Amino acid sequence: MPSGAILALTASGPSRQTRPLANQGVGLLLLDSSLNPISCNDETIRILSYPEASQHVKRLDVFLRDTIRARLLNTQYPQNSHFVTEFVSGKRRYRCWAFHLNRHLRGSSRPALELLLERSTSGLLFLPRIAQQFKFSRREQQAVVLLLQGLTNKEIANRMNISPNTVNTFFRLIMIKMGVSSRSGILARMIRASFSNTSI
Repeated sequence: MPSGAILALTASGPSRQTRPLANQGVGLLLLDSSLNPISCNDETIRILSYPEASQHVKRLDVFLRDTIRARLLNTQYPQNSHFVTEFVSGKRRYRCWAFHLNRHLRGSSRPALELLLERSTSGLLFLPRIAQQFKFSRREQQAVVLLLQGLTNKEIANRMNISPNTVNTFFRLIMIKMGVSSRSGILARMIRASFSNTSI
């Protein structure tokens, strides 16, 4: 089913109702490799459509595609990231976290990117809990924050003033501590944690 049809199904009719999230203020949006929306949660629509009521959005696929290009794409520094790191909706400021789901997948209907839209005032509330649970060092926690921002190994090394090999060492230790085998496994744990108040 085309991505537009998937989104249209979630947007059509009065049956679409806003459901409470475990972490209010967090939007989740899946994009294909061409940055077209595939799916999203209700909070994403509320955040991006404000001050318009989300129930009044008729063509969700068109609305999201246009809004992503107008508000979320990074036109000032495109070499660093496809997306802005912060944006404003009403009086609220949000962080935009971009996650590469699987670089090997191709095709317009397959998810390639996940955007997490989170209230800036809350910060990454789940990160200190994870850092404590898995006994991250301060530098390991710093590396994870930069990974969540979508930075490459070289960019993380430059930010932390260390070598790319040291960055690799940090991530190997983090993966061992979290019981995952890849960086996408780290990101998956982070995403699960952002929607849960329980232990991951």
